[in-house]
Amino acid sequence: MNKLLETGKVKPVIDRCYPLEETAEAFRYFENKQVKGKVIIRMNK
Repeated sequence: MNKLLETGKVKPVIDRCYPLEETAEAFRYFENKQVKGKVIIRMNK
């Protein structure tokens, strides 16, 4: 998989990013919409 990503043959599709404190909203979006990619939850540093 890493080789495919590195060569550009596979490209991840990110639909939306949410901060950790909006995790509930991220789940609502995921459950109620036609998601076209990954829904990311960012963690604070």
